[in-house]
Amino acid sequence: MGFVAMAWRGLRERALATALTAASIALGVALAVAVLLLEREARAGFLGTATGVEVLVAGAKGSRIDAVLGTLFHVGRAPGRVARSFAARLAADERVEYAVPIAVGDSFRGAPVVGTTAEFFERFRPRPGVAFEIEGRWGGGALAVLGADAARATGLREGDRFVPSHTGLADDPTHRDEHFTVSGVARATGTAHDRAIYVDLDDFLHLRGHAGLERDGAEEDAVSAVLVKMRASSPLVLEPFLREIDDSREAQAVRPAQVVAELFGLVGTAQRLLTWVAWLVIAVAAAGVCVSLYAATAARRGEIAILRALGARRRSVFGIVLLEAALVCAIGGVAGLALGRGGAFLAAPLVEARAGIRLDLGGGLGAGAWLLPALVAVGCLAGLLPAARAYRVDVREHLA
Repeated sequence: MGFVAMAWRGLRERALATALTAASIALGVALAVAVLLLEREARAGFLGTATGVEVLVAGAKGSRIDAVLGTLFHVGRAPGRVARSFAARLAADERVEYAVPIAVGDSFRGAPVVGTTAEFFERFRPRPGVAFEIEGRWGGGALAVLGADAARATGLREGDRFVPSHTGLADDPTHRDEHFTVSGVARATGTAHDRAIYVDLDDFLHLRGHAGLERDGAEEDAVSAVLVKMRASSPLVLEPFLREIDDSREAQAVRPAQVVAELFGLVGTAQRLLTWVAWLVIAVAAAGVCVSLYAATAARRGEIAILRALGARRRSVFGIVLLEAALVCAIGGVAGLALGRGGAFLAAPLVEARAGIRLDLGGGLGAGAWLLPALVAVGCLAGLLPAARAYRVDVREHLA
């Protein structure tokens, strides 16, 4: 009988203890895998959307994080507004390649409705090297283009009519008689922009209840933010531009990629805490492996003595006990990998709905690929003490 078969038989004889120990390891591994996958894909999703916007010009009120989340990721509400005339001045600046205004605040069946201009689809890049492609047409006259995820979430199709909600409630009467007709669907870009429904900016601003900004005793149209692409990304050009906007007191200039990095710097503390908790669970389970095998070795001294009498070497007995420990950890690790990935898939829709990004969990573990080999090594370490006890079993004493 081979070493693996003998080790497996030993585990089967202690099926309940083996199952409980493996389950403890699986829980720790599942937590670690789920945290690794969700954090990695959330970071990639946020950065994918953020890097598509070089400078976000938002209302002067509110924090930079609120401005980025409210306008780019459609989470919460934009904290302030920018006068449309200010957006026009940005577009006319010789340092600016394009300045695309967007207005947010309405929704339909949970999908945000965004007012913008033709430049959004013609010149703006949702992420570097990726352009919008529309199956259908874009234009004014109460027409709407659906993002890829918005089309799936709302069930709308080309030619359908819908009424946006000003409050997010299905029975909101604000826009009761103001309809939009779906005229196209944008192909997926893998960013938060896929979640939105896009309408012409003028149509959006002129909806009932969309008041402008009071300026010099008159009301002026206002947008939620302006997506800016500079002609040159040199700090000598960019930094003065950012200071001018911040000093104007009409708006604030935000670097979305920088804000996302800061946001994950805060989230990273919680992620590291969860990872340490997972490793603590695994360490406790490994201690359980050690205790279980140590007790089993004490109960099997007679069996070990017989094996030795039949010609088994001390190192062979030592190896069998180590193999049992490694097998328990490997079984728990494989189960934990499956549970962790399954948990991540179950949690992904909730993260996508709350964070406004799409998670791609189809890839491997990346940096977590070392997890299973590490668990086997942990199992071998946990089995050292029981294996040493088996190694020292006195044949004559226990056969007598």
